[in-house]
Amino acid sequence: MKLANRAAYSMVAMVLVTLGITMLTARARAQADGWWIVRAEYGTRNQRNDVTDILKDLVARGGVNGRVVINNQTMGGDPAVGADKTLSILAKNARNDERKFEYPEGGFVPVELFNVRREDRRDDWADRAPNYAASERRDFDGLRILRAYYGVQGRTTDVTEFVRRQVRGDSVTLMVTNRTFGGDPAIGADKVLIVVYGYQGMESATAVREGNMLTLP
Repeated sequence: MKLANRAAYSMVAMVLVTLGITMLTARARAQADGWWIVRAEYGTRNQRNDVTDILKDLVARGGVNGRVVINNQTMGGDPAVGADKTLSILAKNARNDERKFEYPEGGFVPVELFNVRREDRRDDWADRAPNYAASERRDFDGLRILRAYYGVQGRTTDVTEFVRRQVRGDSVTLMVTNRTFGGDPAIGADKVLIVVYGYQGMESATAVREGNMLTLP
């Protein structure tokens, strides 16, 4: 009887070890097969906005229930009013293979499909204002500036803390200029302010071109 029990325990242990190896292998394979976002554009064939930074940030946050909804609010604006829009994503995997993903307006991007580099991943404490307190944690419906970038793709300045300091009550209004943000991160280029924010329990994003006014919510 003891020998039978010992054999059963050994069999169970072998199964568990096998399952563990299988799970680790599957996890490693999923990481290898994951896709890094190279570029993302939202709009129509002729009217499109570069939403690479916005999408990376939303994916890094895990979306809502593991998905990022595709609409004018989350993509930072409407590049083609009245038209059916598409989110196009150019991505690469660990083998440097390229692939294009397309999702219609109103659809969802599954977060688990994409890997996010360390520099794109959210630091929870970096997303909180210096005076963050328990009372603020309860005020989930208020305006929260999660991320703010100013510049063009590849040449941006993190202006998160500056934009946070401009919030008055539950709103913020400011002119998007080089002077406002203390310098020009991309001389000669048309720059954009990208803001990822939370309001009334939802996360959204907006993109405001240089020379225009940011008004939230």
